[in-house]
Amino acid sequence: ERFHPRNQAADRAALSLDLDRPLLLAVGRLERLKGLDILLGALSQLDAPRPRLLIVGGGPESDDYRSELESLAEELGIGEDVTFVGPVPHEELPAYYSAADVTVVPSYYESFGLVAVESMACGTPVVASRVGGLASTVTDGVNGYLIPWRCPEPFAEKLEVLLHNPELRENFSRAARRSVERFRWRTVALKMAALYDEMIAAYQPRPGPPGEGFGKEAYEAAVLHGAR
Repeated sequence: ERFHPRNQAADRAALSLDLDRPLLLAVGRLERLKGLDILLGALSQLDAPRPRLLIVGGGPESDDYRSELESLAEELGIGEDVTFVGPVPHEELPAYYSAADVTVVPSYYESFGLVAVESMACGTPVVASRVGGLASTVTDGVNGYLIPWRCPEPFAEKLEVLLHNPELRENFSRAARRSVERFRWRTVALKMAALYDEMIAAYQPRPGPPGEGFGKEAYEAAVLHGAR
């Protein structure tokens, strides 16, 4: 599949990034719901020399908010540490995940948290808000960290821990790759097929005159049709 561990040094070189400077990554639409103000606040609290932060995503409709974030970064004294990459094709995202040391998902809410899953599939640990689907995707202290939302300070604390502990990052990386196996399409498809098998096996036709029942073949066809 597209999202898998890659060579970090090669991807950094391909993206013209420093090989030795710690790198944080944020991916997604530029909108207030994504909590990038929290991330900028956290970055400003990290010890110097600070890591570089890449923010990937956006578009013409988000130009005003991007300007706000750029102004905030300047106010916090981290303007030179933050790069707004803009939107990139989906097939290029694995290179960014691979290049990063940590992916940060500081959203105020996420129904699922696809960015976290993609990052973990690439073996990059995640520091995320403890909200919505992120709370079930990231296991705190095992494959990443979950942080109370709207709190830059604990984000900064956990980022410091990860950035200064490569062995811990590697442990989280291995655990992250294992944990996302349940989200792979083949795994999901097999679980769905097993569920349909259980439903079909448990079905009992209603008694009635010939021709009025809902036989197994018709039931299976209906279930499969509804799943499309």
